Amino acid sequence: MVEIILHHYPLSLFAEKIRRIFAYKKIAWRSVEQPMMAPKPDLTPLTGGYRRIPVLQIGADIYCDTACIARRLEQLQPEPACLPADQAGLAALIEDWADHRFMSQVVPPVVVELLPVLPPGILIDRAAMSPAMNEDVLRRAAPHALGQARLSLDRLESQLRGRPFLLGDAFSIADAACFHPVWFLKKSVRTSVRTSVRTSVRTSVGMSARLSAEIEARPALAAWFARVEGFGPGDVRPMTAAEALAIARASEPADVAGEESAAAEDLRPGDTVTITADDYGPEESRGVVARLSASEITVRRRDPAVGEIALHFPRAGYRIRKH
Repeated sequence: MVEIILHHYPLSLFAEKIRRIFAYKKIAWRSVEQPMMAPKPDLTPLTGGYRRIPVLQIGADIYCDTACIARRLEQLQPEPACLPADQAGLAALIEDWADHRFMSQVVPPVVVELLPVLPPGILIDRAAMSPAMNEDVLRRAAPHALGQARLSLDRLESQLRGRPFLLGDAFSIADAACFHPVWFLKKSVRTSVRTSVRTSVRTSVGMSARLSAEIEARPALAAWFARVEGFGPGDVRPMTAAEALAIARASEPADVAGEESAAAEDLRPGDTVTITADDYGPEESRGVVARLSASEITVRRRDPAVGEIALHFPRAGYRIRKH
């Protein structure tokens, strides 16, 4: 069986979304830890420029963006389901809200509190991806963003009263997407306390504890968080980046068959395109269209380090430019 490989790093919000799905579905996976900042010399041969985390690798098939990754995992292991057929639209709407609006509310206050313990240069790196990640901008945005995050936490608290998960009795993609911003609030206090003990950096611990207390003050939300966290780390084993690249080099793209979608507009298999996120991260991935659907695009590309690769992206949230 081809191994399922996740390229990520421990503090990544979006990687935690996928790690929760792995744990819930009890999918065995291999962990390749990538740098938090560019350059990422062991990732770009796979993605052709896309640098956001996480990235899923299955042989020579590379899945970018958690929306695409989650749906591939659902295809590989349908049970227990994370995409409820009878609530697919609602689940997708909550996922999009959490991944964009809720996440943008949580990041400024948490990052500001984590600044004493984050790697030097991290915000210079992130500002190259988005002007909103400039330190001055983040500091100015943090108070308002925290107020908005409280409103979102209240909405989650209201939705979770009387039910174990956001859509009812079972965990779903909606829970995975809402969990990772809440996890980031919790992570701020854990990271700050752990680092303060190690380095005597204590300035951010008090505020970070207050951020975490926002969760504890909402009993249904706190119980839900403990429930999802209780899935544990899952069946995970480490892998080196060199091993992952060797697997890609020894493999051929396997997930490229399928019909062209009528929703593909003027795009056709064989077209050369560049794909770029429409919110942050200006890096482009270039390839030849192999498959199109209403929701995803697959392109083939070749890299000297790994040979032929198939790159998979969701169409929502990405600009596709034909050449």
